[in-house]
Amino acid sequence: MIGLYACDNQLDLAPTDIIIEAQVFADVHTAENALADSYYKLFLATTGPTHLIADASLPYVGLPDNSVYYNYTSGVLAPTDSQVESIWQAYYSAINVANVFIDKIPVFGTYEEAMENQHIAEAKFNRAYAYLSLLSYYGEGALTGNLSGPGLPLRLDPYEGFTAAEILPRSTNEAVYHQIIADLTEAIPDLPESYNDAVNDKARATKAAAYALLSRTHLYKRDYQACIDAANDVLQYAHYALEPDVLNLFPSNTTGTTSYFSKEVLFGFPTSSNKGNFQYGTHNIYYYNKYIWVDDDFITSMDADDVRRTALIFQGNPLITNPNTKFKQTTFKFNNPDTRDDIIVIRLAEVLFNKAEALVQQNGINSESVKILSDIRERSGLDAVEEADFATPEELLAALYHERYLESAFEGRARFDFIRTNRPLRNPSLSDNLKTFPIPQREIDLSEGILTQNQGYN
Repeated sequence: MIGLYACDNQLDLAPTDIIIEAQVFADVHTAENALADSYYKLFLATTGPTHLIADASLPYVGLPDNSVYYNYTSGVLAPTDSQVESIWQAYYSAINVANVFIDKIPVFGTYEEAMENQHIAEAKFNRAYAYLSLLSYYGEGALTGNLSGPGLPLRLDPYEGFTAAEILPRSTNEAVYHQIIADLTEAIPDLPESYNDAVNDKARATKAAAYALLSRTHLYKRDYQACIDAANDVLQYAHYALEPDVLNLFPSNTTGTTSYFSKEVLFGFPTSSNKGNFQYGTHNIYYYNKYIWVDDDFITSMDADDVRRTALIFQGNPLITNPNTKFKQTTFKFNNPDTRDDIIVIRLAEVLFNKAEALVQQNGINSESVKILSDIRERSGLDAVEEADFATPEELLAALYHERYLESAFEGRARFDFIRTNRPLRNPSLSDNLKTFPIPQREIDLSEGILTQNQGYN
């Protein structure tokens, strides 16, 4: 899996071609190469515009006046928007490859059973990740507690060609959450605790990564005890820990070959391991993106001694020619000049925040949540806090929300945290029914009305 992004063209052929499927799943090595395609499709779906849209929804990102990213929080987003359609298609493409593995390995697999089971488990992890991402964007009320609201078409079998029988209605948000949780729960027994090298340990699904994704899912679903339990399952693995130095977590990568995931990372995309493969090795998120930067007000709102300000925000973008924005600063989390940085998807700080927030929701002010908040603040050079600093559980929750905001900035998830905690996006007047993306109009048209549109776009 070192060549993670070497896309295997065999799976681009029609899934109904049983000769190709038999060849792919007859041997562990060809199956591994094909599995790389599933991870690669997740990479394509998660990075680029998808990542930037989630970040640009909040004011820590600076944008030019005519930026297309305003569409996603301005209230004028259309169901025909190209990115609305491409995000949907990219994640469903990853889901289809995962479905091929889950469905066809039991039919065509002829290699060691334990490895077959592991490959199926990895595919279930990928499918769960893709469905949670889609649900966060398109599920009506999925992040705000409306479990009966319309979620997604739950496609659990390989796509066999467009027919009327293939058209699925939207399952409820609760049904989609149930499937995500089932996939991860079923996958965990067959996933390894670790792999045989540093890149695979972070780039492929492990037990800890699946538990971490479970903790995120349960938090989004507001099942707080299950979130705590899943977070504790992650914390049982001693080889994961908060990285004391944020510059080890986000190292300098001027050459684009520093493939280093620290002990805090549970899952990510090792872009830098390609060492020069630009076709499969760029993400186009920050640094040399002249249309996006770190907002000045966000920088000045941070404590002057906060390491996330002094070390993780740095020089202006040399591509910017506009004299009004030429010296705007960018994030050091993506510091390679050719946008070939490793992409962190899940890290331990998030899992700890999940647990701390869920504990407050369950038990009010408590020592464990306060300690987690202090540990992350102290890692960033800030003072610890005490239980006595908070008069109400709401004050402690507000402190956790703010610290998570500073910690996760520019990592592509803050949009969802703001929606689920009822905090305003970049446009504070945006109504709740416009915070969910519309179902792509093309999908509705092809379904002949079986797919319904989200209320804000009817």
